[in-house]
Amino acid sequence: MQTALSGRDCLPRTPSEAEWQALFEQCDRQTLLGVAFPALGVVQGERRAPKRLFMQWYAASEDIRARNLLLNKRCALAARKFAADGMRTVILKGQGLALLYPDPALRTPGDIDIWVEGRRDDTVRYLRSLCPGEEVVYHNMHFPVFSDVEVEAHFIPSFFNSPVSDRRFQRWCRARQERLFANRVQLDGAKGEVSVPDAAFNRVFVLQHIFRHLFDDGIGLRQVLDYYYVLLQGFTEAEREETMATVRRLGMLRFARALMYVERRVFALSDEKLLCAPDPVEGEYLLGEIMRAGNFGRYDPRIVHPENEPKWHSFVRITRQVWHLVGHYPSEVIWSPVFRAWHWVWRKAKGYR
Repeated sequence: MQTALSGRDCLPRTPSEAEWQALFEQCDRQTLLGVAFPALGVVQGERRAPKRLFMQWYAASEDIRARNLLLNKRCALAARKFAADGMRTVILKGQGLALLYPDPALRTPGDIDIWVEGRRDDTVRYLRSLCPGEEVVYHNMHFPVFSDVEVEAHFIPSFFNSPVSDRRFQRWCRARQERLFANRVQLDGAKGEVSVPDAAFNRVFVLQHIFRHLFDDGIGLRQVLDYYYVLLQGFTEAEREETMATVRRLGMLRFARALMYVERRVFALSDEKLLCAPDPVEGEYLLGEIMRAGNFGRYDPRIVHPENEPKWHSFVRITRQVWHLVGHYPSEVIWSPVFRAWHWVWRKAKGYR
C-alpha cells in the first residue's frame, strides 16, 4: 500500500508467486484492490506480479471504475429527485470521499448514503410515499429507488450508543448542516452538482463513522484509507485544536490516538498530518481487529448474522460480540445494550418495523 500511495518503484524484497496471491487476497478482503493496483504498474523487473495475477487485478480495477461511474450518476440523480421535491441533501462518505483520492475511480464504492434535510417523521412519510413498508431505524431508512445501487436516506449522519455523546454529536452536526449544503462539487460522469461534507466536518464525522462500526460489523482498511486522505488535505494548528476539542468532547480521544498509529504504521502518514500523538498499544490492538475483520467484518468469525434469528437472541449475541472492547472503549460498550433496548421500544412506539 505504501508503494501504491507513494509511487516508489520497488518493494522491500521480491515476493514469491504465493505471496503475490496472498497480497491480492488481502487487498480483496480489505476492499483495496483498486487503490493498490497502481503499485503493480510501478514495480519493475523481477519483482513484478505474475502476468496472470496482473490481468486478474486489472480486470477487478476496471470493474471498480465502472461501478464508481454508475454511483456518481446515481448520486446526482438521487440529489436531483430530493431537490425537485424541496429537500436539500448531502452525500455522506462514499463518492464525496473518493474525490480526495488521486484517482477517485479506483476507490472501491459501497452504497449511497444521503443526508436529507428536515425532521425525521416528515422524511419518513415522504420516503414511504415512494417506497412503502421499508424499515426505519434511528439514523436512516433503506430507499430502494434504484435496481443497481443501494441507497440509505439518513435523518442524521451517524450516532453514538452513549446518550450524552450522541446528543453532543447531533448538535454538532446540525450546527454545520447549512455549510455542507453550500459545499457543491461535480462528480465525474454525473449530471449536475451534489453537496458533500467539507474537510472540517469529515475530520470528525469520518472518525466517528469508523469508531461506530467497530461496535457494529467491524472495520477494514478501506475506511482507514478514507481517513488517511481526509487528513492528507492538511489543517492549521487552530483547526487541529478545534477538531481535537470535539473529539475529546465526544469521548473518542483513545480511539483517535489508536487510529493515528494505524495511519502511520500502514499508510506511512507523516507526523505533521496526524491529529494527535499515536498510541502504539491501542493502535496495535486496533490494527489486529482490522486485519481480523476485513471490510465491515465479513471475515471475522466472531461476527455472525443467523437467518431468522429471534430478537432476544440477537440482543444477547451482539452484547457478547462487543464485550471484548469494554476495556478499551467502556462507555460505548456499556451503553450498547441500553441503546438497543431503547431503540426497540422507540421503533415500536413510532410504528416503524
